[in-house]
Amino acid sequence: DEIDIIDVSQDVFLAMIEFIYNKKSDWKDYDLRFLASLYYLADLYNVGNLRDKIIASIPDQEVTMDNVLGIAILAEDNTLHQPLSEALYDVAASFMKNDIKVNFENALGIFTEANERYSLVIFKVMERMKKRSSSECENCKQSSCLDGQGLTLHNFVAGASVTPTDLAISRIKKLVSIENPRTFTGATEDGTISRNHSLSPVYYVYNC
Repeated sequence: DEIDIIDVSQDVFLAMIEFIYNKKSDWKDYDLRFLASLYYLADLYNVGNLRDKIIASIPDQEVTMDNVLGIAILAEDNTLHQPLSEALYDVAASFMKNDIKVNFENALGIFTEANERYSLVIFKVMERMKKRSSSECENCKQSSCLDGQGLTLHNFVAGASVTPTDLAISRIKKLVSIENPRTFTGATEDGTISRNHSLSPVYYVYNC
């Protein structure tokens, strides 16, 4: 039987099928627009592991002066998919914050021509930049670093590195997303996504 593919390209649909059948992919080979379409498809078909993998890969994508505004616009276009939108806004804000330290005029000038049309997008990026104080930890994103502190629901930071304690069965190294008040999704050192891990300070501590 034929399957009608709506709103996404055949390549995106094929990428989802290959993931389901455990074909290894290098997520850096895909641009963020492709990954956003793949996330939409994964959400449509409820492929939770694929959604988690895409979110975990976004901080590793290349951000430049040429594409940072496009990434922020892509984030706004995907506000119905909140984890994706937040991850995209975060990488855009992180890049802009770091670039301002080096070249203030270039970092702000990138928005000049688009100020009126994309004012909401720019405002959201600026808000995230404001929250990222210059003294905050690069790993846990806190001004008071969480290094060595146990993982809890209230201090969970997606993308942060953690270290399993001797009591932990799994070897999670990176936080991906909260599943519910008791469990989270993480990634091992080789990038493998793993779900249903206990949100307890006795099992994981921050490694900043």
